[in-house]
Amino acid sequence: MVFRILYFLSIIIFIQGCDENKYIPSKTDIDTKEQPDQQSWNPVVTFSDSGKVVAILKAGFIAYFSRIGLTKIDSGAIVDFYKDGKIVSTLTGKKGTVYDDTKNIEITDSVKVESEDGNTLVTQKLLWLNAEKKVTSEEYVKITTKNEIIEGIGFKSDQDLKNYEIYKVTGTFSK
Repeated sequence: MVFRILYFLSIIIFIQGCDENKYIPSKTDIDTKEQPDQQSWNPVVTFSDSGKVVAILKAGFIAYFSRIGLTKIDSGAIVDFYKDGKIVSTLTGKKGTVYDDTKNIEITDSVKVESEDGNTLVTQKLLWLNAEKKVTSEEYVKITTKNEIIEGIGFKSDQDLKNYEIYKVTGTFSK
């Protein structure tokens, strides 16, 4: 049993060095007849790089599909991102996917990112790019800071929401 748990965790641990950084569309074509190779309820998964924690994922349910190279997250997801040993932002959403080839994480449905300095992002779909340690979306986004609210379509940011770009700004409001 311990071996199976360790095996499952090793499958979804980050692997550095991948240079595929393109936005990846959702893989929603999982055949309903296909059964996952492994399943876990209420898991807590720690992602690390060179022995340092970079993220901790908590989910209601995870299912690993080796044939198609992805891990599906369901029943809520919370990802705490770390920098220098402390949480810099927290990502939440209802569903998600971990892409085994890149270790990118896509979270969908009621997505929210809150940074340590109070910036908040809401959208319906967000992709965390493992190699870049950045978040991106091609969907509608709303970023709220201490001074303004910015809305637009598509964006890219560092994972702590300090340096971001919104591609098609649809509204800017000062507080």
